Amino acid sequence: MKIQKKDVDIIFDFKGLWDMPSKCGLKIYHKKDKTVVIVTELYKENSGTSITDVTVSLAKQICEKYAIEPEKLIYIERNPETNSKLSFYSEKNYQVSFDIEDGNISNPSYIEVSADDLKELLD
Repeated sequence: MKIQKKDVDIIFDFKGLWDMPSKCGLKIYHKKDKTVVIVTELYKENSGTSITDVTVSLAKQICEKYAIEPEKLIYIERNPETNSKLSFYSEKNYQVSFDIEDGNISNPSYIEVSADDLKELLD
């Protein structure tokens, strides 16, 4: 399936650890020669694997399903605000970079990005 320039905003079903059925929020934005993919943790709606536990696998699944070239991928992991007193439930966004060799994604590295940086990336 070749995705058109139309943006995607869905609940995405993916295979988690040990092929466990899992869900995340998925938004795809097409920007000139890049494709911005934002995956969002769904704490209450996802009884499967966390997006942070399967970063490489999830990125591969999304690239395959939506015919995204890994070299053109800008991948963001988003943990939304949950109004919890626990700091690890605070809103955080991470841009994930991958090593790409022969179209294969590996070795994720994370850089936290602010909400303003994310907005600028999408504008």
